[in-house]
Amino acid sequence: MAILWNMHVTRIAIAVAWVLAAALHGAPPTQSIPASLTRPIPSTGGIPFAVDPSILAPKDRAASSAQSYERSAEDFVRAKFGGRRGTSRAECSALFGPWTDPASWNALWGALEGQKDEVLLGFLDHLAGQGGLGQARLAWIAIRADEPAIRHEASRRILRPACDEVVATIELGLRDDRHLVVNQAGLLAGKVDAFAVIPALIFAQVSADEKKTDGDLAWIAIGTTTNYIANVVPVVGDRAGAFQPVLGTLRTGVLMRVQDAMVYTYRTDVHHSLLAMTTRDFGQSTADLGWDMKSWWTWFNNEYVPFKQAQAAAMTPAPPPPPAQSTPPTQSPPAERSAATAAASAK
Repeated sequence: MAILWNMHVTRIAIAVAWVLAAALHGAPPTQSIPASLTRPIPSTGGIPFAVDPSILAPKDRAASSAQSYERSAEDFVRAKFGGRRGTSRAECSALFGPWTDPASWNALWGALEGQKDEVLLGFLDHLAGQGGLGQARLAWIAIRADEPAIRHEASRRILRPACDEVVATIELGLRDDRHLVVNQAGLLAGKVDAFAVIPALIFAQVSADEKKTDGDLAWIAIGTTTNYIANVVPVVGDRAGAFQPVLGTLRTGVLMRVQDAMVYTYRTDVHHSLLAMTTRDFGQSTADLGWDMKSWWTWFNNEYVPFKQAQAAAMTPAPPPPPAQSTPPTQSPPAERSAATAAASAK
């Protein structure tokens, strides 16, 4: 117990020394510590969101207005890019200027399917200048696009460190039911330094999927086979007679039928991003935690959370000193001294 306590105190001291060293050397302060890293993961229930996903909802248009963009997006793409040849990426980006409503981007991205690379890259450049919701749409493309090159180009345009909208998009991807989407979200979290989603990464490493079918999934038979003469058939010939044996088969053993199964999927991309991010931020390798969810939960609550709390406390500016209070004068004011001197002279 003494050794574990010393290790715990040492890690907190490292965090404090790291922040103080940055302040002494005049280094600019890093981003604030996310709240999701300073609170323990509960032992029951779901993991709280690092960022409220409602910030991704456009606030300037009604939700039903997205339907009206499908036809206008198709007409726009057909008119602007249908017959153009040799249009540069900068020119394509300028053509997307009027499309500033976040509710229209989904329909526009669908209408751009099959377009040239310059058009797609121009749209990504347009999104990069549309604030937090534009960054969130880039993250959505980086997670869910089919082409690896497009996913890479979208992730390149996301600012580091990731804003709250990007963090919310990544966390929604980590909670998706599709393994490919979860893996892509984990990769993007490592690329854009989305440390706030570390709790979600921990529990997205492994997924347990129950498989049920109407029939057997498989069967396994373990036993022995014994042959015996079950019957004889008389055979009659010229001046001869015989019996032809009929062989029977006796099987003994065990038959196991597999009707239900639990399939565990190990998401290696999420796991590798989690190892890289925690090792880089914590300063010590977390590879020994492996795939054990309980070990990760214990490490996060008992070691990582105190480490981040110490960082947050060291980064909090000290309160200003109280104002100095005036002290009463030790000698009489000049006017009082003059009056006392004149009274003494008159006597």
